[in-house]
Amino acid sequence: MAIVRSNPIVEGLSGRLGKSLVFKMLREKIILASRPAPPKTQSEQQWANRNKFRDASFWAKSVLLDPLKKEYYQRKAKKLKLPNAYTAAIADYMRKAQVKETARSKNSITYRISKKDFNVKGVKIKKTDANGELVQTLLLTRDRINGWSFTLNEEEKQRGVYVNIMNEGGNTTVIKIE
Repeated sequence: MAIVRSNPIVEGLSGRLGKSLVFKMLREKIILASRPAPPKTQSEQQWANRNKFRDASFWAKSVLLDPLKKEYYQRKAKKLKLPNAYTAAIADYMRKAQVKETARSKNSITYRISKKDFNVKGVKIKKTDANGELVQTLLLTRDRINGWSFTLNEEEKQRGVYVNIMNEGGNTTVIKIE
């Protein structure tokens, strides 16, 4: 791999040169590298990860068309020391929200929802019956002290509860409480 510092001949170049060389830009430097070989085989997990990253990339590009969301991800990129808003949006898409049990009493369990380094924009709780049919939908509001939290009784937990968590960009993650 060669790094080109300042050369007017290669300034602004990117892409393939011949069959074996590639020019690419990395942190404002032009790099000349050998062309990566496509993988010959891939496991189910690799295939799933590549598809998830492709979806994240598509989602990040579409989300950054909104100036308010782009500004949010630019601030996050700066705070997290990421190169740009696109990378921050990808990180937000790939990072899973968490639902953790915070308190348990005789008749109820309290859960708290969080997402490392990123905001949760909205939470919807869907309760089902024993057959999996939707019984009730609740929209949570964020509490200043407890953040995003909710309480279930043991019976509700046994029947099935799904938590839909929306990030700032509008991407939704669904987690089943078991």
